Parts: sequence; C-alpha cells; structure tokens
Amino acid sequence: MFSSEPVLTLDHADIYQGQKLVLGDVSFQIDKGDFVYLIGRTGSGKSSLLKTLYADLWLQNGKGHIAGVALDKIKPRDVPFLRRKIGIVFQDFQLFFDRNVEENLKFVLKATGWTDKNKMNTRMADVLMQVGLGTAQKKMPHQLSGGEQQRVVIARAMLNEPLILLADEPTGNLDPAVSDQIMKVFQAINNAGTAILMATHNYDLLNKYPARVLRCQDGQVVELKG
Repeated sequence: MFSSEPVLTLDHADIYQGQKLVLGDVSFQIDKGDFVYLIGRTGSGKSSLLKTLYADLWLQNGKGHIAGVALDKIKPRDVPFLRRKIGIVFQDFQLFFDRNVEENLKFVLKATGWTDKNKMNTRMADVLMQVGLGTAQKKMPHQLSGGEQQRVVIARAMLNEPLILLADEPTGNLDPAVSDQIMKVFQAINNAGTAILMATHNYDLLNKYPARVLRCQDGQVVELKG
C-alpha cells in the first residue's frame, strides 16, 4: 500500500536537552524520498533534534510523527519499535570491534526480531551490496578503512528497510574523497525511495549535492530557500 503521508512531521515542537530549551516552535515535514540537510553551528541543536526524532530525548511540547509513530505520545517500551522503522547513522560508527562485519549486522537483526537464518543472510548480503561492500562479510572492523566502516554503519541502518535515515555528521571523520563516496551511497539509497535527514558541517557537500536545507540558528529551525 503506497502512503502519501509525510515520513516526518514536527508541529510547533520544543526540543529540550534536559531542562534547557534548545530549539523552540519547530515545524517542518519530510516526505518519502526527500533529502534534507540539517546545518548549524556546534551547539545549535542539531544533535538534540535528531535525538528527539529517534526518542533518545523526549518531545515535551508540540506534536511529532516519524514513520507513523507519534513522538509526543511514545512510551519507553515503544522506542525499539520506532527504531526498527528508522535508520540511524552516527559519526563515530559504534561498531563492535570484537566481531566481524556480518556479526555486527546480525546483532541488529536479532535485536529487532529477525529469526529466519536464510532471510537474515539474504538481507545482510543485500545491504552490503547496496553500500559497495559485497565481499566484506568476514572482515573485522579494524581491517576496514574509515570510509568502509562508515559504509558498514549505513548498511546496518538499512537492515530493516527504514522509511527514513537520520544521519548525524556521517562524513565528519572522513577526508573529502571518502566523504564523496559516502554521499554517493546516500544518494543511491535516497533515489531508491528512502528519505534522508543529514546533519552536517560540510558546506562543500551542500554545494556539490544540492538539496533542501534546514538551519538551526538562534533557537529556531528555518528552511533556507534555494
């Protein structure tokens, strides 16, 4: 069933970090297949906004929906269900360094309720092919370059076929040539229909791969007109 519902909607949302209001009265929406950059200085609220979207921080005021889940009504027990419907890509990889690539991916599949071994193997092979690492299953993270590790992280985020990928500075630790390769991976995923919200400091990427831009500034989120 094709849904024309936005993948993400925030409506007069207040974003808090602890007791501190970081961003006030935030309203925007992201539709299926959109690519949106989230920019702003360090400390401007980008990470807090993303954490609210994957329910690491609670939405205290206003309304929010992501992948069909109401952020303003979500209960702690529902958070794993939410995270199965969205993909999250961190800057610092967060891979298990004592397990090979396949075991890193299998951990996520098992944690999100997959039990059929054949289906798990097929899905792992699919996502690794999607990010250009089709032969890396048995490699340990330390045998991979930074760019390859980030590809594994993206593959991991894609395992459950999320409606949207939330990426927090995914090229922050990578040199320009590798950042380009990672952006091409994101573009391919986006072209296949997955929406992407990507926080970045890298303004070169915005020029090279133009898309919608939201800026966190002075406690607000504003859309920049292209």
